[in-house]
Amino acid sequence: MNAKSVSAGSGIEWISGAFQRILRNPAAFLVMGLIVAAIGIVPLLGGLVTVILGPALYGGIIYAAHEQEQGRNAEIPQLFRAFNEPGKLGPMIMLCLPSIAGAVLIFVLLIIFLGGALLGGGLSSVSSGSPAAIVGALGAGALILVPLMIAVALAVYALQFFAIPRVMLEGAEPMAAMKQSFRDCLANIGAYLVFVGVLMLGFIVLAVVLSVLSFLGSLLVSTVLVPTVACGLYLAWQQVGAGAAAAEPPAQA
Repeated sequence: MNAKSVSAGSGIEWISGAFQRILRNPAAFLVMGLIVAAIGIVPLLGGLVTVILGPALYGGIIYAAHEQEQGRNAEIPQLFRAFNEPGKLGPMIMLCLPSIAGAVLIFVLLIIFLGGALLGGGLSSVSSGSPAAIVGALGAGALILVPLMIAVALAVYALQFFAIPRVMLEGAEPMAAMKQSFRDCLANIGAYLVFVGVLMLGFIVLAVVLSVLSFLGSLLVSTVLVPTVACGLYLAWQQVGAGAAAAEPPAQA
């Protein structure tokens, strides 16, 4: 399948369109977002569950957005659509593999850079237990480590970006969908980076503003962010994924 290219401004359109979809039925989408956010903050297991089941849960919100787009109702139980539809949960869970691989790679990078920094800075950085001392020991290595971690995160998300709606809505094979998703993100790197960058910047700003609420502030931000991301993925799939598939010429007999 040839990747369809769109302008960088499409990233903003996906975000604004996501808000519009949410506002049509805010109760359903925000409750779904709250459920996913609440799962993620459960001590110890929440993060792991979110990594493994995240694609399936986001797929459920994408399904709800698709139902709404087709003139039907977006409903809270649709969050668990992948769990209820026969043969869907396994392929959706497979989409968590890039996240696991990315987490392992980032951990290895941290060990390499922090290990080298601690050896170079002496044991005082370790014994003090001060983050500032560790960062000071890391020094210029941070200028390499941080961009590497960002690059890994962007690559991981690129594998999932279009794959989640494709597997959820089209029944695509997970590995093929992830490969195609990566190609589509490269073909639309501007829109992809704008979408991710604007959402992350907005998340950081809101998190700082609502930091006075501590736990509740973080939960509130995630409650809004989750359905925004899911609906944005749906709109991106509509424009690039589904559009590219529809544009494919029929095979010659």
